[in-house]
Amino acid sequence: MFTRSPFKLGAALLLSTALLTGGTSAFAAYSPSVNASTKLVYAAGKNFTVNVVTVDLTDPMLEIAPALADGGIGHDASFSSIVERENAVAAINGTFFNAYESNPYIRFPNGSMVKSGEAIHSGENQTLILDKNKVPDIQFVDLDISVKVSEGGGTYTISPWGINKYYGDASTDQIVWYTPQFGSWIGYPGGTKVVIQDGLVTKITQDSVSVPDDGYVLFVGNSANNKSNVLTKVDLGDRVTTSLLAKGENGNLDAKSWLAAIGVGPKLVSGGAVDINYSRDGFSDPKVTSSAAARSFVGVDASDHLVMGTVPSATLPQLAAIAVALGLKEAMNMDGGSSSALYANGTTMTYAGRELSNALVVRKLDKPIVQIEINGSYMTDYKGYIVGETTVVPIRPFITAMNASFAWNAATRTATITSGGVTLQLQDGKSTATVNGKAVAVPVPLQIMSDSRMYVPLRLVAESLNSKVTWNSKLYRASIQLP
Repeated sequence: MFTRSPFKLGAALLLSTALLTGGTSAFAAYSPSVNASTKLVYAAGKNFTVNVVTVDLTDPMLEIAPALADGGIGHDASFSSIVERENAVAAINGTFFNAYESNPYIRFPNGSMVKSGEAIHSGENQTLILDKNKVPDIQFVDLDISVKVSEGGGTYTISPWGINKYYGDASTDQIVWYTPQFGSWIGYPGGTKVVIQDGLVTKITQDSVSVPDDGYVLFVGNSANNKSNVLTKVDLGDRVTTSLLAKGENGNLDAKSWLAAIGVGPKLVSGGAVDINYSRDGFSDPKVTSSAAARSFVGVDASDHLVMGTVPSATLPQLAAIAVALGLKEAMNMDGGSSSALYANGTTMTYAGRELSNALVVRKLDKPIVQIEINGSYMTDYKGYIVGETTVVPIRPFITAMNASFAWNAATRTATITSGGVTLQLQDGKSTATVNGKAVAVPVPLQIMSDSRMYVPLRLVAESLNSKVTWNSKLYRASIQLP
């Protein structure tokens, strides 16, 4: 039984750490960096029952990311199936989507989504961002992509309308960038599909095409403008590069270094005070701006921990007051109503009333992730891992950054790296290596992991090639300074 709190705004009473609102699976992932509770919060003149999950994202065994329903963008699935597939220790429903669309294949999301520096979906929203320093923030972000096509000495820039979207058959001037997260096939009529694989244009066709696992598809609508000014600049064999563009409240942002981001809104709290501006954040639907409904929110507390929560019924002003009462310095609304859902450490605290297009999940990893920084540049595309007490990292970023020569002998399964007068040889599975012909012990042998990348001991390789390694134990970040 709940009783009225004797405290005023800002007081939060812990009711239960046992989380009696849902069943617990004995096989579910668990993390001590995830703390969940049900609280009675007095805010805006009344009491609210609030389910709250707090996550310390500096834990190297955790990884946060937006997650899609099976099948990719446009599909939906049960919240529980997304949680189970992602091995989540915490999760909350994500951004708005076309939940009432009768066609189950085009229930597209609304907000921007970024995972490990790669855009999953473009948008213009209040956005929860986790940067490479694992500090969450919330601000308004306009997220887009720029595509450059190079042939010979010339480069042509293409500005797609969006990422993993579709603007309808009538929008013949649209240009859209599709990634593997969209799903298997791009079959929309009235447009040319440009297939990019390994950074090169491999196919240009009007037919349906699959999105390569290691590539993309550029959809170019068949307008006269596009035929004259875009398709004439694209040929088979052209090299294609992209830049992720993010414009924030104070200028351009380095979205490539974001570990994760999801755009929803409206904003609820800034600097510890209520900050609701529907016009600024692009909302006019009374269901959002006026009605009381089941609500979900995310925020940042004074310790820079991520806070996720749900309330059975509240208006947005009430939700903002609740966030302030919980001590959040930043907070924003997530999709709500029947989409509202929350999970932590094996327990579903709030059950979704519908299948969902997407969710924000915190995964439990098999081994700690190591960030890699070379000469001050964060390597978004590459991660290291801890094996025993040794940090192993992909060999490729060293080769690229050092402009070193590399050779792989498939017969002996030996890698040879040459740089600055040093020749280093490592053999798959061998506990010794050679540096300029001299044998040295290898703490963890060279190995090819499940992602098909070749991993080597970080410190051994870096120091053998006359580089300096520093270690940030809080962020699990290895910084390499090249000679």
